[in-house]
Amino acid sequence: MIAGLLTAVRELANEAAGSTPERRAAIRRELDGLAAIMESHFGYEERAVSDALDDGVQDTGWSTLVFTFRM
Repeated sequence: MIAGLLTAVRELANEAAGSTPERRAAIRRELDGLAAIMESHFGYEERAVSDALDDGVQDTGWSTLVFTFRM
């Protein structure tokens, strides 16, 4: 999901470089919407991880998948 959103951000940024002021304003609104979706998604994930940690869920290796930075 996030990869698709980041692709959309990249495409909009590339388009903005050579667009009219009116189109840049529309792109800004689209980017605001994408940012809101990402914030909502990350908020959900943060709550899910917090709930798991607060409930004492046994770590069967899931924490490595969740907390390891991958490129």
